[in-house]
Amino acid sequence: MPSREIEPFIARWSAASPSERANAQLFLVELCDLLGVPRPDPKPGSGYAFEFPVTEHHPDGSTSEGRIDLYKRAAFLLEAKQFQEHPPEPDGPIAMVMRLY
Repeated sequence: MPSREIEPFIARWSAASPSERANAQLFLVELCDLLGVPRPDPKPGSGYAFEFPVTEHHPDGSTSEGRIDLYKRAAFLLEAKQFQEHPPEPDGPIAMVMRLY
């Protein structure tokens, strides 16, 4: 992948808001395009989707419904989380972390 494609991607996302809900999916779609891999599939049951539904089983026997930010069956799941590196400042840095499991 040529650096002429990577550098604008980095510049664009370095200046973006770190809001998990506002930008995580768009960032990941653009990253898929940059890497030349398929985008998540919007069809239910595809096994590769944003906001993949899951049932959480708790120790007391109860369950609750949840969602995984990005899931690909037999490959990975990804959760995007917003965090602040330091105590909040009026114009302080905020970043978004994505963790693969």
